[in-house]
Amino acid sequence: MRLRRGFAALFAALTVMTAGAAFAHPPTDVNAVWNKDNGTLTVTAAHQVNDRTKHYVMTLVVKEGSKQLQMKKYTEQQSNEGFSDTIPLSGVKPGTQLTVELTCNIMGTAEKTITVQ
Repeated sequence: MRLRRGFAALFAALTVMTAGAAFAHPPTDVNAVWNKDNGTLTVTAAHQVNDRTKHYVMTLVVKEGSKQLQMKKYTEQQSNEGFSDTIPLSGVKPGTQLTVELTCNIMGTAEKTITVQ
């Protein structure tokens, strides 16, 4: 009888733990736009959440090849619908490939690579 209760408790705990992950999702539709006039990269992504302080885009990383140019950490998302931020980058030349990586604080990562014009 104790063994059955133990299995039931374990099953209940696993169900509760995985239920939260079922609602988690990575950002989607990542978009990155380079503004050569002021040397900024504007990044947006769809990431619809119920509570932007508990489920949000946690990090934004900008890389040129394997070299990390910028990393920002966040403690909440700007809106429940998605993510948006503008990053200043100096010394980026036309033809440079930039990769943007967004990571959800609960689960998942999304990337977008652009070529600077």
